Amino acid sequence: MASRQKRLLPFIAFFLRRKLLGQKPPLLASFKLTYRCNLACRACPFHRRAGEAGAHMSWDTAVTALAALRRQGVLIVVFEGGEPLLWRDGPYGPGDLITAARALFPRVAVTTNGTRPLDVPADILWVSIDGLPATHDRLRSRSFAQVWENLRSSRHGRLYVHFTINRENRLEIRPLLEKLSEIKAFQGMTVQLFYPYGQGEEPLAINGEARRETLEAVIGMKREGLPILNSAGRLRAMIANDWRCHDDILVNVDPDGTVTRGCYVKNRGRIDCRSCGFSPVAEASGALDLRPGSLWAGWSIFLK
Repeated sequence: MASRQKRLLPFIAFFLRRKLLGQKPPLLASFKLTYRCNLACRACPFHRRAGEAGAHMSWDTAVTALAALRRQGVLIVVFEGGEPLLWRDGPYGPGDLITAARALFPRVAVTTNGTRPLDVPADILWVSIDGLPATHDRLRSRSFAQVWENLRSSRHGRLYVHFTINRENRLEIRPLLEKLSEIKAFQGMTVQLFYPYGQGEEPLAINGEARRETLEAVIGMKREGLPILNSAGRLRAMIANDWRCHDDILVNVDPDGTVTRGCYVKNRGRIDCRSCGFSPVAEASGALDLRPGSLWAGWSIFLK
């Protein structure tokens, strides 16, 4: 209990600074270690950039970026890719960088494609699965069997599945949740919607009536007690994308070491707010507006 209260204190201070003192510290950092990946997922633009200069971060660049995030007041760092668990620089691997980050920030997370062993020292671990075996394999380079084996063998204490909804997998959320009940370490699912970066990824976006039907179905699953961790309020707000976005709570770090504050897409693609599918930003914005569902979602995922 004492350790949980200690973790909570920086987040209380964050809200006090934002709400009472008028300061604007960021909350969350999306930290892309590399664009390199062992998959070529149809929905992802980043593996296409693996050959660019600055597509893979050095240890020194990473440590410098982490120090900059600490000075800005970031509380949560999420390592992403490409595939972050492929990252190496000389003697350093992802575990070394995760450990270094945990010494600086209250919460450190990793989002992985799940094809590498999941015994990493992150506080929170997200594994991306985008449907039942046949659909996932079609979308994500025939990787389902390896991902599933790694999930079955994982003993991570806070392991989630992240599902990116698109027009090919939108009807498979419920059956995947039923299948995930076999996984002992599985703690719940977060969902977001495919975003069209316009960088060679396939046209998988769902819009209009299909978007509404899909998100309402997810809300229904949550009401039934299925382990959907997004709040119902933010899922509903994303139907029309009429939620208030506080993009200053987000910092982006790219593999070349560039640190940018604002929208997740900034410096990564064209920004189209009407097409936004980034539920983590919607949830964090809702928490900043003191929406109970978003506060509970944040507590459940990061602090509970």
